[in-house]
Amino acid sequence: MRYAFASEWIKLRRRRLLLGTYLALATVAALGTVLTFATSGQVEGGPDPAATTSIAALRSSKGITAGVESSIIFLGVVAFAIAAAQLASEYSLGTLRSLLVRQSRRQVLLAGKFLAVVTFMLSGAVVATGASVATALVMAHVKGIPTAAWFTSSGLGSLGTGLGNIAIAVTGYVTLGMFLAVLLRAPVLTIVVGIAFILIVEQILAGIVTETARWLPGQALSAVAQGGTGGVGYGAALGVSAVYVLFALCTGTIVFCRRDVSA
Repeated sequence: MRYAFASEWIKLRRRRLLLGTYLALATVAALGTVLTFATSGQVEGGPDPAATTSIAALRSSKGITAGVESSIIFLGVVAFAIAAAQLASEYSLGTLRSLLVRQSRRQVLLAGKFLAVVTFMLSGAVVATGASVATALVMAHVKGIPTAAWFTSSGLGSLGTGLGNIAIAVTGYVTLGMFLAVLLRAPVLTIVVGIAFILIVEQILAGIVTETARWLPGQALSAVAQGGTGGVGYGAALGVSAVYVLFALCTGTIVFCRRDVSA
């Protein structure tokens, strides 16, 4: 498995892909943090109803992760797209057949590729979180928001928990991306179908019928990354996400191992 893992990382560590992905994630996380702080507010007697996040929430121990949580959907889309492209391109370029000559155990090859993409995206999530925290410190100073609670044991614990939840969500998005790549076997088609469903179809369904948000994979994974939302609790989101991920893992592995590779 380690050879499959290492061979996949040869592709992932290409300068344009690695630096481009990590720079994009850091930039979006920083912009999301700026917007989160810029639109926060509080009026006399209570929070500003027009603000997306209250000052009280940002000054609490959980405020340190508020910025990166606001950009989690972008991080998920990137994880999905890279996972889909990495595997589907093996089909479209005809390189999968050569790989299977070197490693005939298909489940081992698939596991190595999966772990490589997961570690690549988890590293990107750490980079994005670091950029978000650094930007949050600057924005807190600009807005005059106290940050003492961020660096208490509770605040650092919230940061660790937030990273853990983001890691779970990223792993889920990677799994869904590779699953769809195995089914469709074309990078462009896989990415278009997946992103269209996550960003358009799910948003429309959740907007029209709010109860459907808890049953949609993208919405559930996003809720997991945020530690639960007002409409979807953390436990429910985690359970629904687990069902989707396990189904994708099992079905994708079976299809990958049993389908003939003709090119």
